[in-house]
Amino acid sequence: MLASAMTLMRTKADFIRQFIRNPRHMGSITPSSQALCRAMAQEVDWSAAHRIAELGAGDGVLTRVLLQNMLPQSALEVFEISPPLVQKLRRIDDPRLQVRDCSAELMEGHYDVIMSGLPLLSLPPQTRQAILAAAHRALAPNGVFVQFQYTSLTQADLSRYFTWQRRRVLRNMPPAWVYRCTRHFRT
Repeated sequence: MLASAMTLMRTKADFIRQFIRNPRHMGSITPSSQALCRAMAQEVDWSAAHRIAELGAGDGVLTRVLLQNMLPQSALEVFEISPPLVQKLRRIDDPRLQVRDCSAELMEGHYDVIMSGLPLLSLPPQTRQAILAAAHRALAPNGVFVQFQYTSLTQADLSRYFTWQRRRVLRNMPPAWVYRCTRHFRT
C-alpha cells in the first residue's frame, strides 16, 4: 500500500515538473481523472473503432483506458511531443499501441476515433488550426473526434471543422468539458 502511494506521488510530481517546464504543452498540473477518461471513452462505439489516434497522450492515463476498451484487432497511434512522456508511453506493453514522438499536425491516414487532451487554448493559433485541420482530414466519414477542454473558449475553433455536442465532467481537477465532434465539410 505504501509503495502504491509512493508511486502515485512520484507520478504526480513528474507531471507537475513537466507542466512547469512547458505549460503551453501540458495544459494542466495534474493528469486527467479516471472519471474524465471514462466519460471520453463512453462517447465511442468501440465495436466500430478499428483505427484510433490519441493526441497529446501525456503520461498515458487515457491511453490505458482506450486500450481497455479497444477490440483485440484494433490499433492505437498516440502522438506526444514531450520526450520524457514519450519514454513513459513506450513502456506500456501492448502490441496494439504505436507511440509517435511528433506533433499531431503530422497525423495521416484515416481514423475511426481521434481522442484529444491537447490544451488547444494554450497552443499558438496557427498550431491549433493546423491540428484541428489535420484531425478533420484524418477522421473517417462516420468517425468521432473527442476533445476535452477546461474552457469553452475553443468552441469557435471546433465549430470551424466539426459539429459537436458537449457535456461537463465535474469529477476532474479542474472540471472539464468533453466535446463529441463529428465531421462536417464546411471549412
